[in-house]
Amino acid sequence: MKKRVFPSRSNLFLALALSLGTACFDRVPVESEDLLPEDYLQRISCRADIAAGELECRTPRAEVAPALSLSLTLGGQGVYVALRSANVSYDAGAQIFRADVSIQSLVTQALGTPDGTTVTGIKVFFHSGPTVTGGSGTVSVANPDGVGTFTASNQPYFEYLEVLTSHQVSTPKTWEWSVPGTVTSFAFEVLIDAALPDEQSVLRWIVRETAAGLFGIHGTAGADIFAVGQSGTILRYTGAEWAAVPSGTASGLEWVWAASQNDVFAVGALGTVIHYDGKAWTAQSTGTAAFLYGVWGTSGTDVYAVGSGGTILHYDGSGWSMQPSNTTNSLFAVWGPSSAEVFAVGGSGTILRYNGTSWTAQSSGTSATLAAVWGSSSSDVFAVGSGGTILHYNGSTWTAQNSGTTRYLTAVWGTGPNDVFAAGEAGTILHYDGSSWSAQPSGTTKWLMGIWGVAGNDVFVVGETGLILHYNGTDWTPQRALLSRNLWDVWCFPTNEAFAVGDTGAVLRYDGTSWAFQENSLFSGGNFRGVWGSSGSDVFIVGRYSEAQILHYDGAVWEFIPKPVGISNLWDVGGSSGSDVFFVGQGGTVLHYDGSWAIQQSSGTTASLFGVWANSPNDVFAVGASGTILHYDGSTWSSQPSPTTQTLRSVWGSSGSDVFAVGAGGTILHYDGTSWTQQPSGTTQTLYAVWGSSGTDVFAIGRGIALHYDGVSWTTQSVSTGMDLFGVCGISGTKVFAVGWATTILEGTR
Repeated sequence: MKKRVFPSRSNLFLALALSLGTACFDRVPVESEDLLPEDYLQRISCRADIAAGELECRTPRAEVAPALSLSLTLGGQGVYVALRSANVSYDAGAQIFRADVSIQSLVTQALGTPDGTTVTGIKVFFHSGPTVTGGSGTVSVANPDGVGTFTASNQPYFEYLEVLTSHQVSTPKTWEWSVPGTVTSFAFEVLIDAALPDEQSVLRWIVRETAAGLFGIHGTAGADIFAVGQSGTILRYTGAEWAAVPSGTASGLEWVWAASQNDVFAVGALGTVIHYDGKAWTAQSTGTAAFLYGVWGTSGTDVYAVGSGGTILHYDGSGWSMQPSNTTNSLFAVWGPSSAEVFAVGGSGTILRYNGTSWTAQSSGTSATLAAVWGSSSSDVFAVGSGGTILHYNGSTWTAQNSGTTRYLTAVWGTGPNDVFAAGEAGTILHYDGSSWSAQPSGTTKWLMGIWGVAGNDVFVVGETGLILHYNGTDWTPQRALLSRNLWDVWCFPTNEAFAVGDTGAVLRYDGTSWAFQENSLFSGGNFRGVWGSSGSDVFIVGRYSEAQILHYDGAVWEFIPKPVGISNLWDVGGSSGSDVFFVGQGGTVLHYDGSWAIQQSSGTTASLFGVWANSPNDVFAVGASGTILHYDGSTWSSQPSPTTQTLRSVWGSSGSDVFAVGAGGTILHYDGTSWTQQPSGTTQTLYAVWGSSGTDVFAIGRGIALHYDGVSWTTQSVSTGMDLFGVCGISGTKVFAVGWATTILEGTR
């Protein structure tokens, strides 16, 4: 094999399948003069069927050489990047086989740039082939953008001069092959050469926990169910547990519908439609900014979405188009027994019926808002809504049914005419047996928003604070019931432990595997704002009861630490050891703990202090309102000149001459031991916390955003949540936690 020079130390070397979303790659972390081993490539063989107009690819298992046995392969198909093809055709007259090919990035970095700014683009090299596998003749790439050297010389390639953010799809490029009429099929392999910023800057963030509200649920089987909700939340159930999956959007998702386990649609705010192909969720263009509340279809190429202002969209497998509804009332749900009969319901008693050609209004006999619709056939359809409204359609007219409640009903689903469930406000669950509706005890007062099931004894309901209930034919029981508490801070230890704290007595502990709420009578009534420790058996928490309090954990027992009376709020805690701990808070409050009790120190300011970090007993920084920055030299606190008047929320450093502070308006400040200077963050969102594993591996988090600093510049990372994030820490540079609104816990791993 020939020796070659790598274009960039952090380039990707990808062996990719030219198919709908299948991809695989290996990244070789070697120096610029090293070889790209032939045995190391996971080559993907692709076969083009001329008559069928198809491209089919298979992924052989890589035979990795013994010298490369150090787990260098980073992922399987569709995990990091995907090639997507469309408009596959053969022009017999010109003897040209063509396809429009796009690249989708699934990595969290920007793809096609070595530094986040410079555009180097993405090249797709033909590693081998095209080779005729059916018929006779010779096939060649007809319109390459160039010929170059990648794994060999004179390799044709296509070039995409773009930088792709996470989940972004490139502009399509038409690939053409010269194929004589005597050829019926051919095969080839492709590799991708694309730069990306240094791998140290990248974390793959996943949602470990969230109490985000869930609004919709649908599936294809008892072991394949999706639930969607607030801030782009998607949970998937595979028969054992519910797990959060990246959605690629921070928009609220209102409903989800699955044609199959590899063909799922979710809709939401501002015209959001995302699609799951079995590997990743990707955004689809709708051409509208309307809020979309409902989605349903007969197949993956016949899907309807409805929303605000009477919006009705239809998807035919290639794109979404608007259909006239002749109403301005918002539509909240859609369902049908077939493609020739579809119902949509909405505000002011609106019911529309589609006959395969046009939508017409039906008389509902009510002015109630109708929130959901479902049926077992064209002559057995139910609609539910406000005030306990339940309507039934017998194929010709809608009539009201007695629900026995005035609660708002937001969901309906059943297995047949004699087995229908409705759910809604204050934990309401009703069941219809074919003659009457009766209430079922749900065990909750949460608002229930969506319902779907596999059978009458296998039904799921989702609702507020991420609640999921399951019905086994006899009882409803919680399958997922997180307490919705905002988490304000988190602290990590090298021993693979962490603590997070928040509102209404929330204290969670990470044991190296999972997070769990801690129970203690001392937590009751506390609203905790800061946590820090020298070890997992020496932890301090600050918060407010009737006044500010400090709690300490010695590995076995929690207890209050004595402090001066009359202090209303403490916002943060930090120290250099368990006997040198600082607490900061409202009105410039600074307390110091020396191992026995906390005493008040004069800070010299009345500005509230929100963050504190100690490099040593003689080198402590505190930040707060109006750009306030204080420094403690072991004897006195003094003010330092600040280049901002924005409120500063957090401070952290790798040393006393390498300190970062973050705050409102996307403010990031850096201290070099002499002065503070402002750094460009690329955002105006409030940043609530900062932490790093070193001065070249620093994270700042805030309003649905995570930034990373590599020692040169700050770049945005994809976090797949719109939730506000308030605290960040790391067990190492390879495992980082961020916590925030509604019990949200994100874990970032490299």
